[in-house]
This record gives sequence, C-alpha cells and structure tokens, in this order.
Amino acid sequence: MKSRNFNGGIKLLGIFLLFFLLVTLEAAPVKVKVILDNASVKATRAIGGKTLTRVPLNTILDAASKIGDWYKVTWQGSSGYIHAMNVDEVSGRELARDEVGRPGRPAKSQPEIVAEIEVKMEEGRKQIRIEKNFEKAISLLKPLIADVFNVTDHNKQRELGAVLYLWLGLARAGQGDAYSALVEFKSMFAVNHPYAKEITRNILDPEIVSLIEQAEKQFLGLVTDYSIEISTVPKEAKIKINGKEIGLSPEIYRTANPKIVIEIEKEGYKPVRDESFITKATTRKEYTLERAGVDVEVKSAPQGAKVYLDGKDTEQMTNCVLPIVPFGSHKIKIVKENYAEWEDEIKMEGEKLLVVEMVLTPSKYAYLLKWGGPASQLFTQPSGIAIDKDNNIYIVDLGKIKMKKINPEGKVQTSWGAAGKQFKIIKNPTSVAVDNQGNVYVTDAKTHSFVKFDRAGSYKRKWGGKEGSANPQFKAPSGVAVDSKNDVYIVDSGNHRVKKYNSQGALKKIWGKQGIADGDFAYPKGIAIGQKDEVFVVDRVRVQKFSSEGEFITSWGRRGTADGELNNPQGIFIDHNNFVYVADSGSNRIQKFDDNGKFIAKWGTPGTNNGQMQYPVDIAIDSKGYVYVVERNNNRVQLFGVVSPSESK
Repeated sequence: MKSRNFNGGIKLLGIFLLFFLLVTLEAAPVKVKVILDNASVKATRAIGGKTLTRVPLNTILDAASKIGDWYKVTWQGSSGYIHAMNVDEVSGRELARDEVGRPGRPAKSQPEIVAEIEVKMEEGRKQIRIEKNFEKAISLLKPLIADVFNVTDHNKQRELGAVLYLWLGLARAGQGDAYSALVEFKSMFAVNHPYAKEITRNILDPEIVSLIEQAEKQFLGLVTDYSIEISTVPKEAKIKINGKEIGLSPEIYRTANPKIVIEIEKEGYKPVRDESFITKATTRKEYTLERAGVDVEVKSAPQGAKVYLDGKDTEQMTNCVLPIVPFGSHKIKIVKENYAEWEDEIKMEGEKLLVVEMVLTPSKYAYLLKWGGPASQLFTQPSGIAIDKDNNIYIVDLGKIKMKKINPEGKVQTSWGAAGKQFKIIKNPTSVAVDNQGNVYVTDAKTHSFVKFDRAGSYKRKWGGKEGSANPQFKAPSGVAVDSKNDVYIVDSGNHRVKKYNSQGALKKIWGKQGIADGDFAYPKGIAIGQKDEVFVVDRVRVQKFSSEGEFITSWGRRGTADGELNNPQGIFIDHNNFVYVADSGSNRIQKFDDNGKFIAKWGTPGTNNGQMQYPVDIAIDSKGYVYVVERNNNRVQLFGVVSPSESK
C-alpha cells in the first residue's frame, strides 16, 4: 500500500494534521484489503478446495483469525478462508487516510467522498442557521473531520477543513460554550489560515467576531495574558478564581488561561458561580448580587426577650434586627421570664425590612394589694367588676350600697350615685359592665332585669322586671358585656341563652338553648367581648366562643382541676391582646388562655391569705395590665401584677 507523498512540503500544518489523526482515530480491528479481483473464499477442513464465494477488488474484510497463510473471513453470509496472497493487512490509520471503504464494500472514489462531505456540511449549516439545533449540527459535523483529512487533494482538504471547523465553532458558540468555540476556531486557522481569514470576513456578530479574533491571536502566539476586572454590587464580596481566593471586590485578576470559574460570596447574599471564558485581553465583569433573605426587626413589649429562629437561639434580645433571614417560611419564638412564650410563622419575601411586633402576655402574677376582706364591711358577697377607659373600677355586691366606684388612686367614691341612693332599684346584682361613653349596666337576678346608669351614677332605664322566657322577660340574668358598637349582651342564665340589645335598648338577637352541644348552654354565667367583638360565655365546665351574631366558633374546657380544666366558672374577661381570663370559681383560681383555648397560666389557691382565693366570681384588667379579682366568699377585691424576674427567683 502506497503512502501519500507530501513531496517534502509538510510543515507545521502537516505535523498538526498527523497528530490530530493519531489522537482522534481509534485503532481498528484487524482488517484485510483484497488485492486480487474476484479472490475466492474457500471452505475445507484442510483450508482450500471448495470455493464458497468471490470478493471484488479493494474490498475490506474483517479477519477473525489467521491460520498459517489463511485468514478467516466472512463475506455476504459465507464464512471461510482467503489466502494471504490475495489480500494485504491494513491499519486503521491507513483506512482513514485512503478511505478504502467500509468492510465488505468497494472503496469510494475521491469525488464521491468530497460530495458526501459537502452534503453533510450543508445539512449541518442548515441546522445552525435555520433550525438552531446546535447539538444535531455538531453530531453531523464532528464525524466529518476524519473524512476531510482523507481527501487526497491537499488544497481541497484544507478548504473543507477550515469550513468544517468554522461551522463547528459557530455551533459551539450557539450552545453558549465560548471556550469550545474558541478551540474550533483556532483549529480553523491551523488548517488554513489564509482561507479562514477569507471565509470569516463577512461575519458581523460581535461576540463571534471577538472569538475569531482571539482564536487567530492564539494561533499566531500573540496573546499570552488575560486581564479581568471583577466588581460587585454591593462591594466587598469575596472572590475566588478556579477555587483560589483572590480578594474582595472590586478586584483585577490576570491569567494565561482564558477559561476560568468565578465564585463570589458575601454574607446575606446568594452565592454566584460563573464558568466564564475571557474573550478579550482585557475584560470587565460586574455582578449584582441577589439578597438571600430579608432583615427582620423583632420588637416586643416589654423588651429584653430572647429571640429564637427555627428553634435556634439567635443570641439576640428584643428589640433587635435579625440580618438576612433566608427567603421562605420560618418560625420565630420569643421567650422572656414570667411571660408566656410567643411563637409565630413568618414568610420572608421581597426586599423591604420586615417588622415583627408582639406584646408579651404575663404568665406569673403577684399579689399587690386588696380592698375589703373577710372581716371588712366594705363588701358583702361582691359578684361583679368592671373598669372604664379611665381606669375607674365599678363593683357590685349585696351590701347596703349595691354598687361602689373606686377611682384610679384606689379611693372609694362614696358620693357617686347620690351616695348610693340611685342604686336602690337594684336588689341582687350579679354583674356589671361599662360602655365607651361611661354608661353602666347592671344585671339583677332577683328582679330578673338589667338596669342602665349614666356616668354620674344616675338611673336611666330598666329592661325586664318579670321572670319568664318571653321578650323582654329574663330568668335570673347573671352576666352583662358591651361591645365596640355599644351593643349590650345579657346572659339570661335561667333561660340558657344570650340576648343582644342595641344601645337604645332594642332587642337585636337571641341565641342558645339548654343542652351540652356546641352553642347550647347549661346555666351560663359570665360573658365577655373580644377585640373583634367575638362573644365568650362561660357555663358549668367550659368556655364557648361566638361571633357577634351568635354563630358558634369554638369551645374548650372540661370538668377537673388540671391546667385548662374548669369547675363551675363564674366570670370571664378578655384583655386588649385578646387573652382570655377565667374566674375558675370552684377551683379557687384564675386561669389564662389564648382566644382559641390554649392554656397559658394559672394562679391562686384556696384560703384567706393575700394571693389566696375563696370562690372568685369575676375578673377585670385595667389599661396598665393590672388584674382585679372579685372573691365572693372573702368579701374582697385583690389586685395582682406581673411578677418581675427577681421576684420569681
């Protein structure tokens, strides 16, 4: 087999092409080329003899083995032996160079090879320019490299090679792989520098032009160093190039390798990883960093509470700012001694500062002072308490003067209500409430009525007065409350219902009947109104929550003395944070819940000492958070305040 004669003209290009073929073509199996036209394939145990088939000249056969001078081959379904005199062994390299044909087929002519290459290159060009299917284009074009270098016409070979590498480079660039595109363009110049200059003259895309210019410079050895300036918004982000830290942004980096991996990190921002290819000797890149979360300002009243985020101690105390809490949902918990834990789920989104505010609710209360007592004549079996917006206290009992007013300084106002003369209409008061205009309402179990007084204590009107279930009758009313619209709610205990009136005294709503189902009552006692005008009612062993129109919402409680269990509760109060306080009369204690019934705190034990209780029947809280507890059997009102951390130790 004759080698191609390069007439001693192989220069750098020839070396490049030879090296390329050596490293890109895989070693072929043992093959033989038929050098005698119609050479016979024979079959006989002695090797030779009967002719099975004949093989055309230049056909390539796979030789499975060789026995002596005979090669074992297969041709057109017949397996036999062909003599070594009829064939030459050929290498994979020779096959690629001479394109002697596929095994078992006649070799193609050079014009056929060139025509086939041009057809496939045109299909690849179509995939790039029209279909934009760069992956398919590469799969069509890449195998043509060996075919191109099998063309014996040296000039045609170099032209085809330059065009082939140009289209491969364009396909790589179309995929966004600038580095691979540069490699293809550099090969284009190595194959045929003058022709490559000619065929790229009319390319206008600035990115492609930049890559081609850089490829040519690399081919000519004109580029030895690249410079890239990296800046970020915000500044002072940590920069790594190819895994090595180079400093804080802005920073300039120089390298001999145009392919680099840029990594940027800054606390509170999402990390950046950019596999970049430098297409110019001097390049500038600016990255606008994306925040990884939101700053959260946490405020509590009182301050000084520990802040937990997703169960972990942030080591910060309110009021504080948690920097860059990651986007998404998180749980914030606030913990302060002698206060109930506050916990909520918050969602981090957007870029604005998120403010989380809460008012902590006390979980421990201490005795402060009292009015009356077992031996005092101030109260006789007090039954109800109310506090107006000015922190004046109203208490009803069975004494000679059925309602007493205590000013914010703790002094009993003996002259109020004409020294009690206005209250003679009351016989057996059970509860008291004040609207936002200072009017006072009192329920009377003996006269089966409720009475209205103005802020000066003067009698204004009475509803009911006769026992019964018809309107406007009542049966031993036991509780009264007023909502934000000054609508008045009466617990009609003996009729197992609640009646709602407007501020002029017109009946608006009645709900409830005797029973134990949701919305039923069994001699209900106290009533209170929440911050959204929800209605809370206590009866034998539970608290029920309704809308202002009497629609049942929820309930909690059962008979017992454990936390959250109740024993004949008489009074109830809702503070400005919607926490629920229940006078658990039969257990001689106060219990505190959230507005859905979650137990928070309790205090009180049976007895007559300060802080102890004997049948507490009502409760109220002033604007400063002080808690007033009315005890029927101790004939007194006790005042409680939040326990300070030092007092609890």
